[in-house]
Amino acid sequence: MVWPPDRHLRLISHISTPSPMPPLRIIIMSDGRPGHFNLSEGIAAAIEKLRPAATESYEVRRGRWAGGVLAAATRAKLPARAMLQHVYGAEESAVPPCDVIVSAGAETLAASIWLARARGIPNIFYGSLRFFDPYDFSLVLTSYQRNADKPRHALALKPSRFDPDTAPPPPIPSQAGKRTFGLLIGGNAGGIRFSRSDWDHLVNMLRQPKTGAGPHWLVANSRRTPDEISDELANEAKQPGSPIGQFLDVRTAGPGTLAPLLARCDAVLCTADSSSMISECVWSRKPTLALAPATCTYTEDESGYRRWLENSSWCLQIALSEASTAKIEATLTAVRPASGNPLTALGGLLRQRIPGLLG
Repeated sequence: MVWPPDRHLRLISHISTPSPMPPLRIIIMSDGRPGHFNLSEGIAAAIEKLRPAATESYEVRRGRWAGGVLAAATRAKLPARAMLQHVYGAEESAVPPCDVIVSAGAETLAASIWLARARGIPNIFYGSLRFFDPYDFSLVLTSYQRNADKPRHALALKPSRFDPDTAPPPPIPSQAGKRTFGLLIGGNAGGIRFSRSDWDHLVNMLRQPKTGAGPHWLVANSRRTPDEISDELANEAKQPGSPIGQFLDVRTAGPGTLAPLLARCDAVLCTADSSSMISECVWSRKPTLALAPATCTYTEDESGYRRWLENSSWCLQIALSEASTAKIEATLTAVRPASGNPLTALGGLLRQRIPGLLG
């Protein structure tokens, strides 16, 4: 997501559908980080799917203020408008009119609370509150089961703006039995580290077989993917008879190009480092597998999230070193994508937990 350097305000969507009901005005309080913004957009899209709505964004930065200090300030009930100006340099009157605030990312927490107080409107946050009071939010969405029973919290799949009902079905295979698999590649993150051996196995998995009997691959990298691996995959995709039908290189393709790739896949494999990529594939109702390198450890929270996905049969994990066409095909038989629309399900959750918000 590229943010205009000289503007805080950006129109995201127009009024969703004609209706006698007035449009709900949504403000996404953004910290400028694409990952957090995408989560907030998913929540806004769930609202837009159920009632007329207009969504705008307003970017805030807390500067050098520590989260613990801001949490204490919000608990102290200091004047909301003054604190919004003092910490974020944001005049409350400069923020567009809104009926609900949506945000994700720690930098937005205090801003969301103070704007909600100043205007007397509900606020929705996705993520961990850290030291902030849950009663300062109308609803906190979390993907971590240990937080699900806390006040004002609800367990939810990581939101996405993508509506799987609008995606066309995968094309009919041009050859009998030939399937199209997506492969989303990340890189080192936290306790997940990729050795040269891991990368070699991944590339070799794509190279075999070259007889035309194996799957057709649509591959995308990420900003964490080492350049030498991206270069190797880009070169492999150019070879005659390569199983890689497309290599979507984030270094040149830019944002917003993943959804069309997913729409063309029968199933998707993701390297295990990216919880967001895995969640997006699950959200799109694609059978999903996570590929774990030899060094792969999760935090307690993330481990619980992955167990939830596995227990729901939405995504299963296999070792990257064991990945082969036969192993992938066999494991995919146990994956059961969600039958409903997760965007509609999220809207139903919002309607239940914030009565009156969706009419």
